[in-house]
Amino acid sequence: MRLTGKRRIAVAAAGAVAAIAATVQFSPGAFGTESSESTAPETAAAPANEPSGQADSGVSTTDGTVFDNGVMSLGTAPAHTRAAVAAAPQGEGWKLANGMAKSLPTGYTIKFYDQQSVDWLGRYVKASAADLKRITNLPISVDTTPVGWNYSRPKGEIVIGVLKRPCVPPADNGQTGWKIVRDGSGTPNLSCGLISSSVPGTVTSGHAYIDSEFFTKDGKPAPSWGETFMRNHISHELGHTMGLTHADRSATRGDCATGTDSGEKPVMCTANHGYQDGRVGTYIQQFDAQGLRYLAAGAGVAVPPQGKVTGLGGKCLDIKGGKAVNGTQIQLYTCNGSVAQSWILGKDGTFRALGKCLDNARNASTDGNKIELFDCNGGASQRWSVNAKGQIVHVASGKVLDVTGGSTANGTKVQLHAANTYKRQLWTAPK
Repeated sequence: MRLTGKRRIAVAAAGAVAAIAATVQFSPGAFGTESSESTAPETAAAPANEPSGQADSGVSTTDGTVFDNGVMSLGTAPAHTRAAVAAAPQGEGWKLANGMAKSLPTGYTIKFYDQQSVDWLGRYVKASAADLKRITNLPISVDTTPVGWNYSRPKGEIVIGVLKRPCVPPADNGQTGWKIVRDGSGTPNLSCGLISSSVPGTVTSGHAYIDSEFFTKDGKPAPSWGETFMRNHISHELGHTMGLTHADRSATRGDCATGTDSGEKPVMCTANHGYQDGRVGTYIQQFDAQGLRYLAAGAGVAVPPQGKVTGLGGKCLDIKGGKAVNGTQIQLYTCNGSVAQSWILGKDGTFRALGKCLDNARNASTDGNKIELFDCNGGASQRWSVNAKGQIVHVASGKVLDVTGGSTANGTKVQLHAANTYKRQLWTAPK
């Protein structure tokens, strides 16, 4: 669903943030493939109260910047420093801020400037932090003790707060020269997420500011924006603090790839996008998550394995029709590099694809029980392990994934069954 009118956040195309030159290629088996848009990019005009041509992310070379007389300035990096900065890696649907190549391997703690920020933003931040931790395998925690607006932020900390019109972009729409103000004189309808990089190529800390005008007086999302907007919005700004920039493909506002798993654009696209269903607020698996994984891997972190799962006849564990609908049958199908065959094996025992989980329907233990795709819920029906034989074991029942009837025909259903010695129960999963 494309957000229009008042439901658009005032952010700009990635081309206004930085020129991205280098491209990092990943194999389809590793990350899945994406659809390309054959239609013209969206060109809807912004509403009158929404600025255009504004970026909402920036980079500073020092940690711990504090307010001076109510204004925080990130300054401008020296010319020789800007010239030496490497172009940022990118892939379809994700880009990194210029010069950034890795996360801080010791991880991040997200804090809040004041109690209002805790009260209004806390639940959104906690949800986004859990998703960031799962995707990157980095230590990411949330501390709800307010630190104060004059707090000197050290390495490894991200601080977030809510203010009226806090963000003042630089005149050239670049990544340096930002100002954050506390008197409400900033740009209307604009939140921003900023990073510091006091170690070359590394996101060492970050800070984000959310415009209070997106909320009602009691701290609820304004009706004109809504809960879905706010969940994705907070994830967007926190994504900036982690080193992601806009995922746009051109200077045209909102020109981003559309996910085959959802029909939605990345969370990090300009305007406000992301999942619009039960996955709302989480990072699009085939897009945003890849940039986060790249940064974590650059820090030497063992990110959760991702790729195809192959079984009988060399065919793949596949989501029927590539549909991210609860209850969609899991089947055997010719490997084709699609995102419907790209599984992330989480430390929590989940197998995730299309932003949802491999699920043993109703957590039943009868032979022949349906194996489906379903919203990730932390339940026992979604806990799996791969044993030494290569069987994918449903932990709660002790039974395994089985290709019905041992057929290698495309579309053959995958079911739950008692373990035996048949090859139809053997799988090769990414490690």
